[in-house]
Amino acid sequence: MVKKGLLFLILQVTVTLIASGQNLNLDKYDVSINDSLISKSEFIKNGKSLDSSRLKQLTFNPIVDGIRKVYYLNGKLHSEGEIKNQKEEGFWIYWHENGTKAREGSFKNGKREGTHKYWYPNGTIRGEGNFKGDQYDGKWTMYKEDGSEVVEQYYKGGQLVKKE
Repeated sequence: MVKKGLLFLILQVTVTLIASGQNLNLDKYDVSINDSLISKSEFIKNGKSLDSSRLKQLTFNPIVDGIRKVYYLNGKLHSEGEIKNQKEEGFWIYWHENGTKAREGSFKNGKREGTHKYWYPNGTIRGEGNFKGDQYDGKWTMYKEDGSEVVEQYYKGGQLVKKE
């Protein structure tokens, strides 16, 4: 009983330190529970609320290349795509916690590249436009949550050059 209590205390302290951004560089590690990859942002936001049985199944492993499916703590799909050299590569899709698509687009060496689209949690389009080297580039169209167009913006090298 003492061993279980000590183990639980150690796990709780580890989760608290990690969730507060201390002691472990999450840029270099995957967070898993029962071999399911967990979204790092979700873990940082809600990791403190894990129960003891899930804490015992929590692991931190170095990031490896390959196709990924990443989950919210509630088990719903968060994102999927490929990792190369510990960074996002190629086409990625992300979902809101309610299961609707949140965003999609391509990455090159961990940086957003090409056309990306974003959606509101209700499923309507939020915006779409281009990235070049992880900076806004070219035309971006933004929409209201009801789907009506709000504004068109034009960027060059991440800087807004025109707004209509």
